[in-house]
Amino acid sequence: MTKMLRVIFCLWILSCCVLVYSASNPNVVFILADDMGQWAAGTYGNSEIYTPNIDTLAKEGLKFNNAFANTPVCSASRTSYFTSRIPSQHGVHDWISGGNGCDGREGIRYTEYEVFYTDVLQNNNYTCGISGKIHIGDQQKAQHSFDHWFVHQSGGASYIDPPMVQNETCISVKGYVTDIITDDAIQFISKHHMTNQSPFYLSVHYTAPHSPYTGVDGKANTMHPPEIVALYDNCNFSMCPQESRNSFSRPRDSLTNQCLGNRECLKGYYAAVTAMDLNIGRILKTLKDLNLDDSTLVVFASDHGFNAGHHGLWGKGNAAYPLNMFETSIRIPLIFRHTGKIQPGIEESVVQVIDVAPTLLDYVGNLSYPEKSIIAGESFKKLLNDPKNRNSLANRTIFGEYGQTRYGRFNGTMKYIMRQTGFTELYDLSNDRNETHNLLFPFSNERGQVPYQVTMYDYATIMWFSYFENPYLSGWTEPVTGRGQLRSIVFNRDGWPNTPAFDLHTEYEF
Repeated sequence: MTKMLRVIFCLWILSCCVLVYSASNPNVVFILADDMGQWAAGTYGNSEIYTPNIDTLAKEGLKFNNAFANTPVCSASRTSYFTSRIPSQHGVHDWISGGNGCDGREGIRYTEYEVFYTDVLQNNNYTCGISGKIHIGDQQKAQHSFDHWFVHQSGGASYIDPPMVQNETCISVKGYVTDIITDDAIQFISKHHMTNQSPFYLSVHYTAPHSPYTGVDGKANTMHPPEIVALYDNCNFSMCPQESRNSFSRPRDSLTNQCLGNRECLKGYYAAVTAMDLNIGRILKTLKDLNLDDSTLVVFASDHGFNAGHHGLWGKGNAAYPLNMFETSIRIPLIFRHTGKIQPGIEESVVQVIDVAPTLLDYVGNLSYPEKSIIAGESFKKLLNDPKNRNSLANRTIFGEYGQTRYGRFNGTMKYIMRQTGFTELYDLSNDRNETHNLLFPFSNERGQVPYQVTMYDYATIMWFSYFENPYLSGWTEPVTGRGQLRSIVFNRDGWPNTPAFDLHTEYEF
């Protein structure tokens, strides 16, 4: 009997240790939307869109009202999420159009020399998985310490029977892509829960609500679930003003040509968001059913913002040329929920994509990047852990870039946009949230002619980038047009960069 009591006591001690380890090293489910503007969710003021699960996450977690992408294009922003580095550090400046793999040609590992936060997590006993879109090049092969790799072959494609990679095999999967990604994510969570005691990290990267919004017949209900599309038959889409076509929109931009003023595109976009939301609900239910709510941090975000008629454009930063930095292009939804650990609320602090990685590492176990990795982001764990710190970064200054266009947001109100060639912009967002009045007009065509008081914004932006950028990888000197990146510009073995390769057409469709 005494021996049996000792065994029971030892088992009890072991179970306590497992519980303590799990509590101090939470699981992470990181849900990333694609091309989702902050305006496209009920919790952010859109009363016409149906997003009950995102709204619930916001109610139960910490919702950030002032979260921004450093780069308003997918591959560059996704790499910044994983590395906490700007494009002029990691060298991915545009959406990747060459070297994705699964096309009979050799894939290109654009981020081979980068450290992702998943590399750090796996080194600290996390099992890492991804379900969905990653779009960092060479998608056919698992990278950056992901133990589970079920990814989209490229960036965007039909929602029906999507091209995916499973076990490093290129396949076409029958069904609706948002459902397919969710099915795989739930399978990963359930299997890990049954077989593994270590914490897990899971990226759930949806392609929604990226185009296409309609089928070949021009109807939304032939691309997205008809029953969801029907929810928007009588919608006014008041959050998406179809403004007069922007004079800087690309003449052959197929998305603006197709969608500006087109209700079917609006119905498709909204339906894609709602279909994603319903699948997020499935993931949240799985966590609850498996009693993982208390031990799992759930993050919801988007890679960047989106214009759906705003400013007379359909698209993101590359919807216009010169490349744009409109608030609708860079402002993103961001929600952190950890039941019982993060006090729910609304956060007005200014945060950015490059802050997310150090925050995640800091939050799950006081982890950090190796010293050799010079990151540009900062952890905002203090905002998550202590309500007394809430809104303490509301006047913070941040910077971003897209090729030869760079921006600085100063004190939460002033926004300065500088370009290597072309016009300069300055907006007082406190009085001009829609950015309709450039304070530098008519002095905006030459940076040297701007009024004296503006030079401090110019100087601060130049100095910030000069501190962090790698001069050999700087977007300021690369011909980034928004048409796609064909090859890597990261250093070769001799220490010199390979020949930069971007699609140089500025007017053609993409």
